This record gives sequence, C-alpha cells and structure tokens, in this order.
Amino acid sequence: MPAARSAFGPVRWALLSLLILSVFSHPVAGFGAAKKACMREKVRKILGPKLFFFSFFGTILVFDNPQDLDVPLAESKLTCAMSKSLLFLHDELKPLTKTFTDSLSELGNLKLEFLPQNYKGSALSLIESLSSLVVLGNFTEFQRGVLWLSDNLTFDVDARVNLFECNIRVLGGLISAHILATDTKSRLDHGLYKNQLLNLAEDLGQRFLPAFESPTGLPYAWINLKNGVMENETTETSTSGCGSLILEMGALTRLTGDSRYEAVALRALRKLWSMRSSLNLLGTTLDVVTGEWIEYSSGIGAGVDSFYEYLIKAYILFGSDEYWDIFHSAYLAVQKYFRHGPWYHEADMRTGRATYWQLTSLQAFWPGLQILVGDIAAANSSHREFFHVWQRFGVLPESCMRIL
Repeated sequence: MPAARSAFGPVRWALLSLLILSVFSHPVAGFGAAKKACMREKVRKILGPKLFFFSFFGTILVFDNPQDLDVPLAESKLTCAMSKSLLFLHDELKPLTKTFTDSLSELGNLKLEFLPQNYKGSALSLIESLSSLVVLGNFTEFQRGVLWLSDNLTFDVDARVNLFECNIRVLGGLISAHILATDTKSRLDHGLYKNQLLNLAEDLGQRFLPAFESPTGLPYAWINLKNGVMENETTETSTSGCGSLILEMGALTRLTGDSRYEAVALRALRKLWSMRSSLNLLGTTLDVVTGEWIEYSSGIGAGVDSFYEYLIKAYILFGSDEYWDIFHSAYLAVQKYFRHGPWYHEADMRTGRATYWQLTSLQAFWPGLQILVGDIAAANSSHREFFHVWQRFGVLPESCMRIL
C-alpha cells in the first residue's frame, strides 16, 4: 500500500488530517472549550478554508510516488474513454460491459417500489467522479464533466428518490465539485465556470424542502424531485435519514446565503435528539408524523451510523458547540451501552440491554470516527477487531458473530 503522501499540493492533507488530529487530541471525555477550539483551528489550517468543506464530502487518496497512480489513472482513463461513447446522464456507467443503469430511484428502495417509467438518469456516476478526477490530476476531464453538467443536467424529473441517498451522493457531490472548481484558477479554463454546479445544488436543495413539511419537522424518507412528497407516502424513516443532512444542507446555506437549508436540517436533528431515551440512546426507525419510535433496538451500524459521523463533522465544520454537546452525550452512551470489549453490539434504547450480538460491515467507520475525536485507545481496539475479521475471511462480511 503506498504511503500517505502526495504531490497534489494542499489536497494531500485531507487524508493526513485524521492522523494529525490524533496528535493534538485527548480522549473525548476530557475535551474542554479550549481543546475543542484548538482542534477546529488546526483542522482548518491543515485543510485550508475551501478544501476544509470539500474534505467532508469526498474521499481523497494520496500516494508517495507518481507510479503509484498508474492503476487508478488507467482506470480513470478507461472510464472517461468509455463515457465518451455513452451519455453522461446515466446514473451508473459500467466500463467493462460498456453498459449503464439508471438507479437513483433504486437506492434505499429494497422493494423497488414506485420506480419511474421514463427516467433516464441524473448523471450520478459523473457527479460522484468529479472529485476523483481532480485528485488524479485529470483537469481536462474535470472541466469536460463540469461543462456537461452545466449544459445538460436537470432535476425537474418525475422520480421518487431517497432523501438520504440523494443528499449524500448528489447534493454532496455537486457541492464538492463546486468548491474544487473555485478554490484555484488552474483547474478550469478562465471564464468558463460561473457557479453552475452551485446553481444545480441549490435547485436540488429546493426540491428537498417539501420533505421536511411533516408535523414533527422530521423529513420524509422519500421525495419526488418534480412533485414533492407523494400521496400516501410512507412515514417511516431511519435515524440516519433524519440525522445525516446537516453537512450538505448547512454548506449549501453558507454557499448561497439562503438560511432555509440549514434551518430545516438542524430542526430535524434537534427533534431527533429530543426523542432520545433517558440513557441518551436513539432507536433505529421512527415515524415522521407521530414522532414515535418504531424500532427500539439500535447500534452504530445500519440505520444509525452516519448520525454520529455527521455530528462530529458538523462540529468541526461549523464550529457550533451544540453539535459537540449532542455528539459527546451520544458517544459516551454508545461506549457505555453498546461496547463489549472491542466489539459493539445492538441494545434496546430504553433499557440498554443487548439485543443483537454481531459485527456488521456498516460499523467499520467507527474506528475512524474515534481517531477524529482523539479516542485513540478505543480506536485501536475496534480497528484491530475489524482487521482480524478481514484476515479471517479475506473480506469484511455483511455481519458475523464474534470470532474468538
């Protein structure tokens, strides 16, 4: 595995920042106001004011030597060459078979219900690939993608999409690409970019707003991009679906000056936290109309995972102590009621009693989150356990019982 260094200027620090934070941090329970402020400022200085935003919306790979880029560059060139023979508009481009699928409405849709009849894609692959093109130094294709989206993409489509998935992938991708298009003048030809991606992001954000018009302020899990919330739409959603919107919506507010986006996401987050038990635990699924929990069993995996991730990142990104206070209480509750040695099981939010004893693949972000807050000993312990499972099976399984 190539060592984590790069010749990409400030971009190299995005991945290294997690390791650097561990040097400056203390265990989470010991954070005071001065330490929290120090953590935020050190991250900002490392990443820079604009890359600081981007680092939360994309994954950055960094390498020691130019030759280490050969494989991803070759794959990138293959994808770009293939895309020239297909329409960028399709959601998933498949380089090996030179085919595609238009799957945005299928994301999170386990029963494949209410799929659109004439939907032809929203350029999901292209949007998600733009940041990778910049990291790989392929500014020619980055510019081509930006211009294509500027001229061709519209969200005025009769398609029912999952709010959570569309937010993290499409809205987050557009915001990342906008920041990468504006943080330096060397990536795009002079005068070509006039905030087109930000305009698309704002259009999408406006289409999200009807999802938040529930009696509780908690968003519906599904929204039709053209027509809003459908009649007789399901009122069930997940903790992640309500609590993982603040980064993108908050960034959109700061980039556009329109306070509505952050306001609705923050209102939903506050309502969600108000529904916690006396143990500071949340459930997994809930009803956005009644505000009642449906599934009381919860953990750090599916349906809940990104709730914790977004809290700490929102605190670092926006600097509000409110995010830290919620995260701190929630994190300590997780460590008390979900942790069993290096493993994390599920428990009933009302009693703290264990319900399901297995490791799941969606828990694998947790050691990285623990590094981010400086809980190094716990991060090392949980990471070793995940690595042990990987060594045993050669892959991280969807779920497994504890390996002795």
